[in-house]
Amino acid sequence: MQNAFTRSPLLSAALLAGLSAAALVAPAPAQAATPTISTFACPLDNGGGRFYCFVVFNSDSPATVAWSGRGMTINETGRSDFYGYCSIGSQHTQTVTITNASGSVTRTVTFLCRGGPIIL
Repeated sequence: MQNAFTRSPLLSAALLAGLSAAALVAPAPAQAATPTISTFACPLDNGGGRFYCFVVFNSDSPATVAWSGRGMTINETGRSDFYGYCSIGSQHTQTVTITNASGSVTRTVTFLCRGGPIIL
């Protein structure tokens, strides 16, 4: 018994070509993920109105890092260091936010800003 495929070689070739082209269409690109934080250490070496914090993060697309407060930031791929200032004797709140095209992640800590010596 013959069907449309065996009766018409041109129709068979056209259908196969269409199926092959459809199979070659690339899938839609995957949505990038929101960054994740694997390590957040803050404060370290807190004293003399100064402190040190760092964050280690993962992002599958370009990311920016923003720290709250006054200080100096050193950014590397997947890591950021912050050398900050605080008012001795007061509670200090420090926040870091990592943002990429898909969203952001934030970590916040509050600590007592100590006087005395600091080792940096």
